[in-house]
Amino acid sequence: MPLKSHHRPLVLLVLAALLPLVVLSAVLGGAWLRGQQSAMEVNAVALVDRLSALVNRELSAQMDALKAVAASPLLDGLAAGREVDAVGFFEYAERVQGALPLWSTIVLSDVEGNRLVDAPFLVGGTRGRVVDMDSHRRVVETGKPTVGTILRGPRGFHAFPIRVPVTRNGAPVAVLSAVVMPEGFQSLLFGNNLPPGWIAAVIDAEGRVVARAGGDPDMIGRHASENALRARRAAGSGVYDGMSLEGTPTVVAFRTLPDYGWSVHFAIPQDAYRAPVSTAVWLAGAGALASLLMAGAFLWLFARELRLRRRQEAAREESLRLEALGRMTGGVAHDIANLLTVVMSGIAVIRSRANDPARITRVLPEIEGAVARGQALMRQMAAFGRRSVYEPVPFHLQNRKASLEALLARSAGSAVDTALIVPDDLWPIIADPDAMEVALLNLAVNARDAMPEGGTLTVMAENRGLLGRRGDDTGLTGDFVALAVRDTGTGIPPEHLRRIFEPFFTTKPEGKGTGLGLSQVFGFARQSGGTVTVTSTVGAGTTVTLYLPRASMGEGSA
Repeated sequence: MPLKSHHRPLVLLVLAALLPLVVLSAVLGGAWLRGQQSAMEVNAVALVDRLSALVNRELSAQMDALKAVAASPLLDGLAAGREVDAVGFFEYAERVQGALPLWSTIVLSDVEGNRLVDAPFLVGGTRGRVVDMDSHRRVVETGKPTVGTILRGPRGFHAFPIRVPVTRNGAPVAVLSAVVMPEGFQSLLFGNNLPPGWIAAVIDAEGRVVARAGGDPDMIGRHASENALRARRAAGSGVYDGMSLEGTPTVVAFRTLPDYGWSVHFAIPQDAYRAPVSTAVWLAGAGALASLLMAGAFLWLFARELRLRRRQEAAREESLRLEALGRMTGGVAHDIANLLTVVMSGIAVIRSRANDPARITRVLPEIEGAVARGQALMRQMAAFGRRSVYEPVPFHLQNRKASLEALLARSAGSAVDTALIVPDDLWPIIADPDAMEVALLNLAVNARDAMPEGGTLTVMAENRGLLGRRGDDTGLTGDFVALAVRDTGTGIPPEHLRRIFEPFFTTKPEGKGTGLGLSQVFGFARQSGGTVTVTSTVGAGTTVTLYLPRASMGEGSA
């Protein structure tokens, strides 16, 4: 169902208002979603920083506790080469282990790696050498504490050692180790508070998983992914694209503990990480599509509105034309009656004075003038009815000067002095010469009516090169011949000046004129490729300037 006429502008207004809102909403929505991705990354980095601090603090606490045990007087005999009081140390170690539930075993070994005391029970059921000799050797060689790698022990459980030297007289005489169960770390640090799909992991210095939350729980002790190890070798912290041990693409934030070589990693599934951007792209696409559809609808409705407006204006113009045709009947009848009166009066004079040649000679010009004005009126009517077709040809105004002077004199009447000024170097004109004469005739008749007490009518032709500059009221660019028709009549009031070229507009009383003359002048000028301008001062006269295009040099001229 077509839109009602009073609804169409409202629809256009709504579309024009909604279009920027849709675009802005899509842009803001995309920015917000990208912000969500950034917030996700910031959250992961914050978790990494917090848990790295907790892991570092816990390892340091475990290390400090083990150092305190290593300083026990029960181990002083090792400096003199005496055997340790195994029973006393065993009881002491059991009391310490009771206060530190993360320690599954406390092992005292000599510098060669031979286990001297295992508390609370022998590792593997028999005495022997320590597990993970590499970390043991580092403690002996450097004299500094260290954290070993996580390994599967003889009883099938994963654990990692914390080792400190037993130093007496400035030299290590033994190594004290605490075997720590990773489940304690995992429960202490992670709990069950990770976002769905996220994975958190602690990786030791050798690249093995010590603790893990999220994903497959059976990954403890396995080597971390190469992406994680490569990122850790390249920097102490950051964000990298990784792959979980389950094979899921991830975006990972990490931080390395500088004192121990361990690192904490938080992995976000790439699908979750990139979902806001994907949604933003879809939102932007949907916004763009909606904007294009709305813009298309707006342009279609706008074009349809313009077409409807043009049709309405054409219908209104046609209605006005028909109405004006009815109104002008009286004016046309009045003009024709006046012309016929002049003709009939002249014929009557000729008949009554058939033997008076001088009288006949004086009457004939009046009859000819009336006939000419009648022809002009018919041409105006035909032009208004769009039945006349202008046939522009190049011609020299100088060649028509004599006939134009006579036309102006007859049209203006005996009470008006007329003058036609045409320079010898005037450019040739391309226009319909007959239509130009009708235009000048109409201007002369209007000038005559504006000077009922007589006056002066001057038509001056000159060459004009127009540049289309700002302030130029012609709006033309190029070479033109200007025909300025000046009278000394009553002038035109400002409120009438802008309407004088409208068809049927006239200030004459009803039945005294049609108002077609200046409309013909304007139509002729525009169809010829020129224009017409008017300046007027009430009480001082009017100047109507007709601009006609210059004929090119290659065109012939009449």
